Amino acid sequence: MLLLAPFTPHIAEELWEKLGYTESIFLHALPKYDKEYLSEEEAVIVLQVNGKLRSRLTLPLNTDEEKVKEIALKDEKIIAFLAGKSIKKVVVVKNKLVNIVAL
Repeated sequence: MLLLAPFTPHIAEELWEKLGYTESIFLHALPKYDKEYLSEEEAVIVLQVNGKLRSRLTLPLNTDEEKVKEIALKDEKIIAFLAGKSIKKVVVVKNKLVNIVAL
């Protein structure tokens, strides 16, 4: 309820009272956060063939671009879309995507 209060103050106040609290919800502090849970260790990397989404990979953050490229080219779905085509260019955007241009 405390996190909901800044966005929907009237509803949050009503629900807060229904939960049995007598003081206003706005007299209470927001919950504390733990930085440990905010740090990401993995990135979901989108795999595209000619600009169209074809697959996704989950890899550790800041994986070497050559390693990402190598893994992307071994993906089963990517292999299927590249059948009979030649690769002209592979664009790797760190921790985001791999776009394979093939004709």
